[in-house]
Amino acid sequence: MLRIGLVGCGTIGTQLARTVDRRYRSRSRIVALHDRDRQRALALQRQLSSAPPVCSLSSLVRRSDLVIEAASAQAAPAVVRAALGRGRSVMVMSTGGLLRDQAWRGLAARTGSRVYLPSGALAALDGVKAMRLGRLRRVTLTTRKPPRALADAPAARRLRARLAGIRRPLLLFEGSPRAVVSGFPQNTNVAATLALACGSAASRVRVRVIADPRLRRNVHELDVQGERARIRCRIESRASRTNPKTSELAVHSALATLDGILNPVVIGT
Repeated sequence: MLRIGLVGCGTIGTQLARTVDRRYRSRSRIVALHDRDRQRALALQRQLSSAPPVCSLSSLVRRSDLVIEAASAQAAPAVVRAALGRGRSVMVMSTGGLLRDQAWRGLAARTGSRVYLPSGALAALDGVKAMRLGRLRRVTLTTRKPPRALADAPAARRLRARLAGIRRPLLLFEGSPRAVVSGFPQNTNVAATLALACGSAASRVRVRVIADPRLRRNVHELDVQGERARIRCRIESRASRTNPKTSELAVHSALATLDGILNPVVIGT
């Protein structure tokens, strides 16, 4: 029985916990919850058959075999350090928090614990990881979302009034993954995951963020050029009903990662 501690009880955390409680209860169990908003954690607790306790981060880590972070890019580094420091494995949804300080890699190596980074709403990461063993020449990610999904981002606040009335696609950002994560922390975990998947070639990744009033779905367009292959793909993902910044595919990706942890057969790179 895999004991899971969940940090972050918002849109993603709630969907993950409810699905684990319903679909994986014979092999895993949510044993602890933590959220900076205690009332939100208590609300989730009431929805789960296991009624896990709401506790501090340190207590949650002690109770768990696997810690799942579904809080925020700001919280992710502390969650990862706390989990790895006690030899626990950790799944990170807010991968943008891992770009600035990658000391967690050394901590994972020293403790032997594993860090799981789901693909999220970005397909083709298997191919990217294979291609990086050669030479990656250029990696471009273009993220297109409806204006309301981007309006609250720090980099878009000064354009909020303009965003409300745009009729054509508007380029909001073009630059590096690290810069886009700072400007759009709740919208661009895919960019961070892509950069981490590229390894030493992360400096070749360029990201564009476009507000498009014609869209009803979040769209990611990936173009990867290497020595011996090229990948082009377009992913259209329905946004969560409760949070337009979150793709439903991101939640399903985390569940697929959990499925890979629990099952002896692993398909894909």
